[in-house]
Amino acid sequence: MKRSSIFYLLLIITASIAIITVPAYAQTPVTNPKGNTTTAYDILHGDNQTISLSTLSPLSIKTDLPTYNQGDTIVMTGHVREPENATAVTLRVFNSLKNLISVAQLLPSSDGSFTKTILATGPLWKEAGNYTIIAQYGPYTNTNATFHYNGGDGSSTVTKAINSTYSLQAAGQTYNIPYIIKGGIVSSMSILPQQYTLEITLNTNSDGSITLTLPRSMIDAKIPPPPNPDANLTGATVNTAGLEDDNFIVTVNGKHITQFSETKNQNVRILSIPFSNGDTKIDIVGTIIVPEFGPIAALVLAIAIISIIAVSAKTGLRFMPKY
Repeated sequence: MKRSSIFYLLLIITASIAIITVPAYAQTPVTNPKGNTTTAYDILHGDNQTISLSTLSPLSIKTDLPTYNQGDTIVMTGHVREPENATAVTLRVFNSLKNLISVAQLLPSSDGSFTKTILATGPLWKEAGNYTIIAQYGPYTNTNATFHYNGGDGSSTVTKAINSTYSLQAAGQTYNIPYIIKGGIVSSMSILPQQYTLEITLNTNSDGSITLTLPRSMIDAKIPPPPNPDANLTGATVNTAGLEDDNFIVTVNGKHITQFSETKNQNVRILSIPFSNGDTKIDIVGTIIVPEFGPIAALVLAIAIISIIAVSAKTGLRFMPKY
């Protein structure tokens, strides 16, 4: 086999591997603090969880939807910036007449995040109007959130919610994604690495919502750095430490929505996304995502091309035109 043919194929292998392994922001070179001992893949998945505590509120809380009907499950998510051992978050719900109708206490997780569900049902849930949730942590830290309740007759109607975890295989790892869904079931979740997208397929039977706890090590959204005229495409230039968080792009059945809510900490971003009866797909688009196959795909491609070279050497198969 001619040297020119082998050289041409080696260029194909090199270019193919580069295309597969170049992640987001590879165009902007930064200093690698670990020199040649760390790959771009390691930097991407080691530093993208970094977020300054100063950018987080001392205490935050949000609901999965802005409006609820009688029998609905209200999903509340929040975050304590500096959690302390054995200190619980107290949640109080007041109706439109400022009457206390629900009280709960819970310990936040080690990273400060918490999730609580309550049912909008029973004799205390009659008055229509704006309801207020007051969250308190310790003697001094408090915050609140509001939602609208459409009123009821005091009956014990309950709309079922599913609280589960989806195990997603990506880049040779298993990511356990906790979720709460109302009005349907989760059929599947999958990573679309070239689109930086987490795709969720649903089977819905009514209007509802899904609340997902997404690890930053799996998917994240960051504001890109300023353009660099000296940018290059070398894979070792990836470093997302210090980049500010950006909003995810969320589509439901292909339609862009902005009504979703989010709470977050250093490790996870918790999204609550509404959907309508009949919706079947939710796409969450970020700027950083694990590759579905990662370096394995490049290895398989390289092996395949090397095999072709070996076969061509024996059979006389030509890759370059003969002049």
